[in-house]
Amino acid sequence: MKRKLGFWLITAALASGSIAGCASDKEDAAGTEAAAAPQGSASSAQSAAPAAPPAKITVIKPLYAGHVYFADSELEKLVEKGANVEVTYETPPSAEYKNVLNVKLAGGDIPDIINTFSPNDAEHNALIDQGVFLALDDLLPKFPKLKASFSDEIWNMMRNPTDGKIYGVPWLRDRGGTGIFIRKDWLEKLNLQEPKTLDEFTAILKAFRDNDPDGNGQKDTIPLAFKDNNISYTQSFATLFGTNPGWSPDAADSSKLTNGQLQPGMKEALTYLRGLREDGLLDPDYLIGKTTGFDKFKSGKVGVVIAGLGDFRQVAVLKEMKAEILDPIKHGNNIWQLLMPSLPISRVNQIAKKSKNPEAALRFLEYQITDGYDYIQYGVEGKTYSVVNGVKTPFEADKKDNQYNTNVGLELLQPEWLFSDTEKYTKFVSKETAEYIIAKMDLYERNIAFDYIRSNIVFPYRNETSAQLGQVITEGFSKILLDNKTDPAKLFDETVAKWKKDGGDKVTEEINKLQTDKSQPQYKFMKK
Repeated sequence: MKRKLGFWLITAALASGSIAGCASDKEDAAGTEAAAAPQGSASSAQSAAPAAPPAKITVIKPLYAGHVYFADSELEKLVEKGANVEVTYETPPSAEYKNVLNVKLAGGDIPDIINTFSPNDAEHNALIDQGVFLALDDLLPKFPKLKASFSDEIWNMMRNPTDGKIYGVPWLRDRGGTGIFIRKDWLEKLNLQEPKTLDEFTAILKAFRDNDPDGNGQKDTIPLAFKDNNISYTQSFATLFGTNPGWSPDAADSSKLTNGQLQPGMKEALTYLRGLREDGLLDPDYLIGKTTGFDKFKSGKVGVVIAGLGDFRQVAVLKEMKAEILDPIKHGNNIWQLLMPSLPISRVNQIAKKSKNPEAALRFLEYQITDGYDYIQYGVEGKTYSVVNGVKTPFEADKKDNQYNTNVGLELLQPEWLFSDTEKYTKFVSKETAEYIIAKMDLYERNIAFDYIRSNIVFPYRNETSAQLGQVITEGFSKILLDNKTDPAKLFDETVAKWKKDGGDKVTEEINKLQTDKSQPQYKFMKK
């Protein structure tokens, strides 16, 4: 077994690169929790001749915060044996991935499988034009289970705009988006009904603040919290005030795209949330505390939390609380909407054109969504989990055998059918709970606010100023929520003016000039 390469082997003198970074760690952390494919299906790995020696392939992928890669584990050996490959993984920390990958590309040291970002990313298209990645059109028919795991709609999204060929195997974004979780047992204790409107929602928060729903005799309940300190969670509230916080058509001119974060509905949303904080209804540690709102919710200190719908899997297994996902609430003629990008694909597994074993690389990917997926997502029964009443139940962290532990570092993709599978997508919960979560996702997905920006267009100035202009918005919005001495409406207008002055107007002009297709994105996931 070849020792797996770690980031510590990479030279500290990293070249600056052009590979685009990952857009959302909130969406990737949730995606790696998605689970496995059906057992008992005959993968292409099984058709390999038993006497054939394992093919050697190399993989590079980023490792995100909280994820673990156990190099040379017994679990990895099981996966390698099943796919008849010997894999050398390299897993740089996500923050360093861009530079590490560029060093390797510049030096010609190109792994067989390269985990890149969303398809049709402009900079990756340049690498395709340079011949770095392999077109898969002729190879995919040899791996029917891999090809069938994604709809024609998804494969067509993988086509390069220059030559129309398919480059890479997709890693889909997790299904769902931001939703509202509430302590149902607290509602029942206080004889309250589920809120249907924003006004009713606010009244519930006040009742949680004032009426000791946890029964500890102290006025210490936190009515509302966000999953973590990311300012982007506030954007969902903008939809209740009639604003799509992504880039979308201007209300006054539908032929022009505009930044929704700068629109009046976002101002109203921030003003509303600022009022909640001043009234003791919003977690005072939001944006500044070390303990996340989600951890506080799970520990019983919070009544309502705004989090990813997929995160409810972690709540559903908590026996000490009774929680539920609220239906989307309304405010006037507006309803809570999910915020979605123009493409449902988070990352891509590119196959190097220089690879000596492209079929082995694809065989390994196919194995990950057939017989090998349970290994990667659950580990091994008796080592990392037990089966209780037909449900795989994970051991506590200190009871798991790390030689067989769920190896997030091995995961390279999740199939499209996964998002409607009541066992696999909502792993470690009962079928009844899984059906509940998926039904709620179906309900939320009736109302989606798409970001209209297409990822296959080069926006040079936008890319150059993205971090700077993003900081302008983050600092301005954070101050609105945290500084009670400021006038939220005035500070919002000042933030918008600064964003425009510092380059935002030029970004808007560039986007509208270069992106001629301003139609609404549309896609839906294939059902199992």
